[in-house]
Amino acid sequence: MHFHVLGPVGVSVHDSPVNLGSARQRAVLSALLLTPGHPMTAEQLTEAVWPHRAPSAAMANLHSYVSNLRRTLEPHRPPRSRDNVLRREATGYVLAADPQSIDAVRFEQLMREGRRLLTAGTPQQACRTLERALALRRGCAHPEVSDYSLGAQVAARFEELWLLALESYWEARLAEPGDISVIAAELSALSTRFPTRERFHLLLMSALCSAGRRAEAIDTYHRARRVLADEYGIDPGEELQRLFRRVLCGEPTSERRSSGLGSRASDVSVFPAP
Repeated sequence: MHFHVLGPVGVSVHDSPVNLGSARQRAVLSALLLTPGHPMTAEQLTEAVWPHRAPSAAMANLHSYVSNLRRTLEPHRPPRSRDNVLRREATGYVLAADPQSIDAVRFEQLMREGRRLLTAGTPQQACRTLERALALRRGCAHPEVSDYSLGAQVAARFEELWLLALESYWEARLAEPGDISVIAAELSALSTRFPTRERFHLLLMSALCSAGRRAEAIDTYHRARRVLADEYGIDPGEELQRLFRRVLCGEPTSERRSSGLGSRASDVSVFPAP
């Protein structure tokens, strides 16, 4: 059994999707997967499923959703036997899932390993590993509970980790032999989509210089500078400024750059404590 939270919540068994029922029922499962292996009280689940105003029958509905999910997740469990996957304990409901069965856990492990390989100077291996990580994402994490404070926190964290993985992937691609013009086109789209992410601008400038398009690299820097000034009233960071000065002086810019593995976002545990 595999759990999918990087996008709409889902469960698959032997690659076949499992019908999880109604939207509220799926929200219960999504909420439990925010802290797998740790209890969530009925009150916390109620807040996650009905973040604005819970109905008067919320507790009865919640019990019904949990009961249905138990039957869905363990369809062959003998009657009156102990629930193994979704349990009720003294402190609340617990989803006892193997961490390796959760796509978010596998994503973060692959992302960390890919960035380690990039730092170690093996971009081809890093590229393959990061590609596997990126393939796991189907959308924003836990959309069913995005209005719940913990759900929003976890979703924001995985959005940042996805961007880190994406930046590292294109850094690895840039360090490999290949068609630089194709890489530059992809990075151009990413720098437009995420205009305040300086690393996409930096990678695009490097790609353009490697393709002999120095004037476009200079224009990329000025576009980044204008966006940062308009949005935040700040100048580009030192790394981007340093690359700009090298481009202006006609110095080589093709050596592999630091992947920023000291980023605090990548050092946080997979799931916050309950």
